[in-house]
Amino acid sequence: MRVFDLLVRSAAMSPDATAIAHHERNMTYRQLYQASVALGRHLKELSLPEGTRIGLLFENSVEYAVSFFAIFQAGYIAVPMDTSLDADSLRYLLTDCEARVLIAGFRFRKILPALVSDGSTIEHVISDRHMSTGRNDLQVELMGDIIGSPEEDAAGMEVPEFIPPETDSPAELAAIFYTSGSTGTPKGVMLSHRNLVSNTLATVEYLKLTGSDSVIVILPFYYIYGNSLLLTHIACGGRAVIDNRFMYPEVVLDTMEEKAVTGFSGVPSNFMILLSSSTFTKRKLPSLRYFTQAGGAMAPEIIRRLMSAFPGKEIFIMYGQTEAAPRVTYLPPERLKDKLGSIGIPVPGVQVTVTDENGNELPPGEVGEIMVTGPNVMMGYWNQSDEEREVLREGRLFTGDLAKKDNEGFIFVVGRKKEIIKTGGNRVSVKEIEECLVQCDRILETAVFGVDDPILGEAIKAVVVTRPDLPMTEKDVADFCRAHLASHKVPKFIEFADSLPKQESGKIDKIKLKTGRRNSHKNTGELSQ
Repeated sequence: MRVFDLLVRSAAMSPDATAIAHHERNMTYRQLYQASVALGRHLKELSLPEGTRIGLLFENSVEYAVSFFAIFQAGYIAVPMDTSLDADSLRYLLTDCEARVLIAGFRFRKILPALVSDGSTIEHVISDRHMSTGRNDLQVELMGDIIGSPEEDAAGMEVPEFIPPETDSPAELAAIFYTSGSTGTPKGVMLSHRNLVSNTLATVEYLKLTGSDSVIVILPFYYIYGNSLLLTHIACGGRAVIDNRFMYPEVVLDTMEEKAVTGFSGVPSNFMILLSSSTFTKRKLPSLRYFTQAGGAMAPEIIRRLMSAFPGKEIFIMYGQTEAAPRVTYLPPERLKDKLGSIGIPVPGVQVTVTDENGNELPPGEVGEIMVTGPNVMMGYWNQSDEEREVLREGRLFTGDLAKKDNEGFIFVVGRKKEIIKTGGNRVSVKEIEECLVQCDRILETAVFGVDDPILGEAIKAVVVTRPDLPMTEKDVADFCRAHLASHKVPKFIEFADSLPKQESGKIDKIKLKTGRRNSHKNTGELSQ
């Protein structure tokens, strides 16, 4: 089974059920299938080489879903793009994967010329509305001209026939999801049809999803967790309810009530905001059946508050990585109270081992690295063989997370080997921020690390040594970062020091910085985000 087969199967079984809901727009499975086929056929007519990568730059929307499945229908490779990135970063990704087609929303009209200017690999652009590419030889094709208006009366549309594949999903490249690397350079995680389909069906199984389920989608589809929400609900014949307005929590809660969703999925900061800054706990939400949480560790106290506010709802604590497509473990709701703080047990079909430095399994109670095997483990990193060799060995994924198992096999994460900060559900490279800061001619050296944060789960902190003759304020440092980094990579805490503690090797001793055993500091502060 390929990714597109997930849609074909549900369209054959429930053609008139709603697949995607976004504000007042509703698209049935029949309509989603027909629109995806129409766009997919158009992509095939472009006579692109086998294995062509297609960039997808859309906010969560009906158009995103249509485009995503159309790419698979055409037999090409989808490359979802982070919509929060600036033009330079997006162009880097498009160039890195040598994308020939860009499907982009009208919102990105101002940066489109920079994305497809001289030297770009982009040969075709498709959008929901007309916009200029800045190139005489490259015109934008309109999605509406290609697929028509699928929301109109579809009574005459042909319902697809689903014939179950005789073999497992093929282990050929389906999509590339970019994520931050330990070097600061984005890594293109290559996921096969087998990776995505196997993990999707396993998640459907342990969440017990059916066609009567619907999920409120506040996480972007380009983020692997958000992508999982789309695929699992298409796979089960359920409904994905899109609401991109989480900055207004009450609006999202209203949508949850009005659309009678059965599931809510978020990262720790989403739950913190809802519990602390909304009427969340005062709402009955009678249709809601479950919560899922991933994207970083959520403090046990927050889990307790959620359990107390919604005693009748199932709460699934989950762990995963983009490299695992993404789900690795889940904590069964019935074990939440007695296993609080655990990431649970492996999802169906996946094996999780706690290993020593040589890859040997450790007994319960001993701390080692989480190693994953199974059909969900990525194919590798696009154009980054060195980084790939660090984490992928003979089909085994070494996650870089340190953990231990208890006597029942439940896993507890205790830390990370690599300097990657998980803040608000985003993975951020420490090296990338440090390299950015030292580009400032007023900064001599810096050290960046994560600190516990009640809202973000983990916040970014930077300790900075400036030139004595060119002092800086917290705002100066933050403004410099904002000019060069995505907003979620800007340190929340900035501290100034006369010097940084060093090990005998000359490396900065971050343990001393984290524990406060360092040289005298001049100032420290928290930045308003």
